[in-house]
Amino acid sequence: MNLIKAEFLKLFYPRRTYGILLAAIAISVLGAAFTPYALSKIGSGMAMPLTNAAAIDSVYSKALAGYIFAVIIGVLTVTSEFNNHTAIATYLAAPKRWQPMLAKIIVAAIGGALLNLVATLVGMGSAAYALTFYPEAVAPASNVWLDFSLVALLTGAVLSLIGVGIGALIRNQNAAVSISFVWLFLIDRILAVLFVDVGKYLPTGLVTSLMNLKFNYTGPVVSVNTGDYLEPWPATGLLVAYGAVFVLAALLTTNRRDID
Repeated sequence: MNLIKAEFLKLFYPRRTYGILLAAIAISVLGAAFTPYALSKIGSGMAMPLTNAAAIDSVYSKALAGYIFAVIIGVLTVTSEFNNHTAIATYLAAPKRWQPMLAKIIVAAIGGALLNLVATLVGMGSAAYALTFYPEAVAPASNVWLDFSLVALLTGAVLSLIGVGIGALIRNQNAAVSISFVWLFLIDRILAVLFVDVGKYLPTGLVTSLMNLKFNYTGPVVSVNTGDYLEPWPATGLLVAYGAVFVLAALLTTNRRDID
C-alpha cells in the first residue's frame, strides 16, 4: 500500500500530469465540437446527415479521441524512474521488483481511466453544445453518455497498461513517448482505415468496435464501414488481452534487466 501511495504521488504531484490531461481534453473537444460542421458540409456525400442518429452518435464518439494520452500516462509511470535517476533508490527500498512494478500497474490503470473519462465527458459536453447550432440535428442514442463513459474507462485503463509495457521495454522516455504517439496517432489509424482486415484487430480499430457505431462511408479515396469491425464483446476481450500481454512484458522485463 505504501508503494501504491508513493506511485499516486509521483503521478498526481507533477504539473505535467495536468498538462497531459489538458491536452487530452483539448483533442477531445476539438474532435467533438467540429465534427457537426464537417458532417453538415459533406453529409450528403457520406449518407450521414445530422438527421441520421448514427451520425450524431459518431459526433459524440469523437470525444474519446484523448485515449492516446492514456498511453503516455503509462509510459511516464515507468520511464520517469529512469529519466529522473530514482530507479535504483526505488528498487533498493523494495528489492522484490514485482512489487513496485505492480504498484505502477495499478496506479497507471487508475490514472489512465480517470484521464480518459474526464476528457471524454468534457468532449461529449462540447459535442452536445455544438449540436445546438444545428436545428436539424436529431437526438443521440439514449445510452450514448453511459456507454461511451464505460468505453472511456476501459480504454483509458488498458491503454495505460500498454504504456507501462512500452515504458518497461523502452526505458528512454523521449523514445517511448515518441514511438507511442507515432504508432497510435498515425500508423494505427491509417491501418484502421486503409487496411480494415488488419486494423480492426489493433487498438484504434478495437476502440471503434467498442463504441458499436454504425458508420458507412464510400468516398473517392477511402471507404469505411464499421460493420466490418468486431462486435463490442470480442473487441473488449482482445483489448484486455493486449493489456495483459504488455503487463506481463513489464513484469518480466523488470525482473530480468539491470536497474540503472
